[in-house]
Amino acid sequence: MATDRSQTGDPVAVVGRGGTLTARLLRRLLPHPVVELTPCQAALYEGRCRAVVVENFDQPAQRTLSGCAAARWALSPRADVTIVGLDDPEGRRLARAMPGTVYAYSDGRPQADLTAKNVRLRGERLEFEAFTARGELTRVRVSVEQEPRLYDHLAALAGALALGVPLGEAAARLNG
Repeated sequence: MATDRSQTGDPVAVVGRGGTLTARLLRRLLPHPVVELTPCQAALYEGRCRAVVVENFDQPAQRTLSGCAAARWALSPRADVTIVGLDDPEGRRLARAMPGTVYAYSDGRPQADLTAKNVRLRGERLEFEAFTARGELTRVRVSVEQEPRLYDHLAALAGALALGVPLGEAAARLNG
């Protein structure tokens, strides 16, 4: 008998530098626990994950295992879906090489599952149109904190969409 994973405590793992806006946003968007792992922690993580969100938009300061590499080799085989950005070469390699389900996001690449279009800063707000491969479109307006972080918002939105949150609902939670 298959386990109803919606009732289990499997977390969503965010692989990046830790303490990120992506993880904070995912906690607002999802009813699931969210754990933050550095690439080295991801390589040692032994649990199962509902999803792995790879923050490959910040290059590591040191020559260490990258977030994409950690997700590819350690976490992704034990996750239902891997969420990855297509705007850097390592993210594109990861998306092509993954044997499992990948949900990709981008700032303009049409092959992504979620694409940001018409990105602009207006005063203290970051605005963009979120367009999905299924043809859904909605406007996202978020206040910028210390600096506009388009990729954090895209990664969190992609994570929510990949786990079944409707685009309009996820955008409304981001906007709020």
